Parts: sequence; C-alpha cells; structure tokens
Amino acid sequence: MLLLTCSATWLCNNIVGIIQTVLAIIACVLAWFIPKRIMWEQTYASLDVDYRSLDFAIAIQGIFEFFAIDCEGEVDKIQEKYEERFLADMYNIRSKRICTFEELKHELKNRTYQINKKLPQLCLHYQRRLLWEFFYQLDLCACTPFIGKKRVAKDYTSTEAKLIKILYYMGKATEESEILRKNISTDARMPSERRTKGMAQYACHLYSVLCKTKPFMQL
Repeated sequence: MLLLTCSATWLCNNIVGIIQTVLAIIACVLAWFIPKRIMWEQTYASLDVDYRSLDFAIAIQGIFEFFAIDCEGEVDKIQEKYEERFLADMYNIRSKRICTFEELKHELKNRTYQINKKLPQLCLHYQRRLLWEFFYQLDLCACTPFIGKKRVAKDYTSTEAKLIKILYYMGKATEESEILRKNISTDARMPSERRTKGMAQYACHLYSVLCKTKPFMQL
C-alpha cells in the first residue's frame, strides 16, 4: 500500500513538473511573440499612414508623371530624363550637353549657380528616395509571419507594382549614371573610432562597418 502511494506521488510530481515545464515554454514563446507582433503591427500601421500622407501623394504623382510625360512611357528613356531632371532640380541647369560628372564639375566651376529653392517634395530625386525606402520597409513586413504577403496583397494593388517597376529602373539608372551616382572615393584614411570622440566616434565606427560592403543594399 505504501509502495503504491509512493508511486502515485512520484507520478503526480512528474506530471506537475512536465506541466510546469510546458507552461514555462509557452510563457517564453508568448513573451517573445507578443512584443514582436505588436512591433510589426505598429510598423505596418505607420507605413499605411505614411502612404496616405500628402508627401507620398505628391511623390507618387510625381513619379508617374515623370514616366508618363518626360519618358513618354518608355523605360529606355529613364536614365537620360532622370539626369535632366536631377540637374534642373538641384542646380537649375537645363543644358542637355552635360552627360558626365566631369562635364558637370566644369559647368559648376565656370558659373555662379544656386541650389534650386523649390520644395524638396517636388524634387524627383527626393520622391524616388522617399518611395524606395517605403517599399523596402513594406517588403520587410510582407516577409514576416506577423504581417505576411497575403495581408500586403490585400491592402495594396497592382498600381503599386507598376510604381515599384518605375522605381526599380530609376534606381538602376542611378547606379549606372556618372551624374546621379558620383565618384567620391579618396585616398584619405578614416581614423579609428578609438581615436575619436563624440559624434565622430559613431561616424568612424559606422564607416568601418559599411566601407567594405557592396554599393547596393542587400536584403
């Protein structure tokens, strides 16, 4: 009788131990899952608000008008027309003879120019960068199990896909153009972050992290 009582007690203790372990595991999973879910929901909601803002409306209209009007709906014209708009927006230069960075430097050295004072929201380069960053963040949401592709596909349409296509070719033009992607390499060495103070220390550290990476963003 005593043996049966001991066996029952041992069995109950083991069962209680197993249940406690399982509950502890579930608690750990929930402690990780819930904050992550809240974080991604907040990120997605923030993107949704941004996309419906005035700045984004202006940027979307600007990109579509650039492609439809300036490029006449032809992808092959994007680089040439983008360079023209960049020079006009940034430097008020409307000369079609500038095709290289050396020609741009020569033009700027031989004339007095002023940075265009138009609102940055109206500059094509600003609009491209604004929307490119937005879609990068949206893709991160689509790749997470907390938001997912189905929800993104439900909330956005094929119109955004067309916009992404234009942005892709504009980005490709930026990588291939001497004017849009200037060569700012130099032989001067950045000091180690251990030899700097204040904000310079963070800048030098980040430089050491990024200096050997590729010229394009890796996802």
